Parts: sequence; structure tokens; C-alpha cells
Amino acid sequence: MTDLQIKCFLEVAKHLNFTNAAKVLYISQSNISRQISSFEEEIGIPLFTRNTKGVRLTEQGQILAELLSDMSEEWEKTLAQARNSVKKYHGSLTIGCTPHARSNSYISRLLADFREQRPEIQIIKERNTQKKLIEGLVNDYYDAVLIADHDVRWLNGVSTLTLFYTRVGIVIHRNHPLYRKKEVTLADFADSNFLRYKPTEIPLESDYLYLLCQHYGFEPHITAQFEDFEEFLFAIESGAGVSLIYEETEVLTNLNLRFIPIEDELPPKYLPMQLTRKQKNHNKLLDEFYKYAKLKASNEKTSRLIIE
Repeated sequence: MTDLQIKCFLEVAKHLNFTNAAKVLYISQSNISRQISSFEEEIGIPLFTRNTKGVRLTEQGQILAELLSDMSEEWEKTLAQARNSVKKYHGSLTIGCTPHARSNSYISRLLADFREQRPEIQIIKERNTQKKLIEGLVNDYYDAVLIADHDVRWLNGVSTLTLFYTRVGIVIHRNHPLYRKKEVTLADFADSNFLRYKPTEIPLESDYLYLLCQHYGFEPHITAQFEDFEEFLFAIESGAGVSLIYEETEVLTNLNLRFIPIEDELPPKYLPMQLTRKQKNHNKLLDEFYKYAKLKASNEKTSRLIIE
């Protein structure tokens, strides 16, 4: 039994609708269905009846929903008290970032520098999937998250600070016919099968993969979509298709793959990596950290301009 299984069960029990529950939790409907099915299998009890008229709780499901709802409320209160006690006496920040190496390295260095100035503050940093980061931000678990603008631009009630930009490029397997060709553009892949990395519920028409392909005069033939980055990367390594992905250490250091950056001056060729927070988060330490992060990002930008 996992926290996610319980959250999915309680939301579906509350709404009696998988789609509405998925919207509240910011995860896919298929993922909620998997969580509910595995929960039912694990405890050996049918929790819902499903038919053309909709979803209903079974008798056992109704009992379990009432018990878990009470327990969940008590747990949240206890957790809130524990967090508040830490904030009251020491101050704390909880920051999340994507699992990718560059984002993790950047935020770790930034937080370490900030801690040198404010050693009395408790700083918690976690790496998580994009969906989990968004869910945690919305539910006030994270004070802020470092995530691509692409993944959060649809969120309401948030403010963002761009820390750095990452290039977008084509990634292909070493056995691809164009692997060793020197001059390659995205237009050369118009007839290829594309794999889409889709960690959040962003519409295809807003996806940088789709937008860039349109700039080159074609629509990508997408044969598979992946929420998990490792599965996505393995599919490319297996020669299942090509893709567009932002520049990551996991791709650049992979000897089975070639990363070809987009060279033309197009709007989606760089993705802003942003420190994202809820506007209603009134943690004063977060305001202080944002000012510090903005200053560091500005100094780094100035340094790059001088070097160039």
C-alpha cells in the first residue's frame, strides 16, 4: 500500500469519477486506474463497481473510504504541526527539482551557497518526476520547484524565475542512417517515427516537439509516448524512433546516442528552466531565496556575456 494509492482511491471515492480525480491530483487517468487496480489486488477487496452509468463504491469500498479519510486528515494535521514547529524555531525551505543531472547540479550548488549565508535554515532538496513536482507544489509540499517552463506554463497562480536555458535537439540511435551525417536538420527526419517524452499532461499542439517540427514544415509521426524518462531513453537506444529532447547529461554522455542541437533561430530551440512557486506561498524565507537566486542568475548571465 502506497500514499499514491490511497490518494487516488480517496479522490475517486470523493468524485466517483476517474477523470475529475486525475485533474485534482495532476496525474493521468490511466495512472489512477493502475493505482486503484493494484490497490484492490493488494488488499483483495473490490472497491468500485464500474458500468456504463459510471462509478460506484462497493460496500467494502465505502467503509474503507470513511476510515482512510479520517486517518488521512489526522495525518495531514500531524504533519503540518511538525513542519510548522520546524519553521517556527529554525525556518525551512523545501525545494524540488527534476531528476536530470544538470538541474540537480544547478539547484544543489545554489542551495549550498544560500545555506552558507543562512546556516540556521533547514533546507530540504528532493529530486522527483515532473508530475510529482507539480503535485507537491500545488499541495504545498514544495515551497518551489526547478522545472522546465514547458511543464508548468499552464499552471495558474504561480510565479516563475528563469535560472538558465537548455538547448533542444534531435536525439538518434547510432544505427540510424543519419547518425554519421555532418550537416543534419530536423527537416531530414520528416518521414521518421517520433517518440514523445510526455512527463506532464501538456497538449500536443503546445509541445516543443510539435512546434519545432511545424517550423520545419511537417507534423511528426508519433508512434509512442512515455511518462518515464528512463523508458523513453531506452526506447531511443533500442532504435524505436527519433525524438526531440532538451540537452541533458544522460543524453550527451550516452555512447549509443547522438544529440544534434537545433541551430536555426527558432523560438522553441531553448527551454527556460524556472524556479516556480505558488503566489500564495507566504514563506518569507522563500522570498529571500528568490532574491538570492535572481541575483546569482543575473551575475552568471553577465559573466557569460563578458566571456563571449
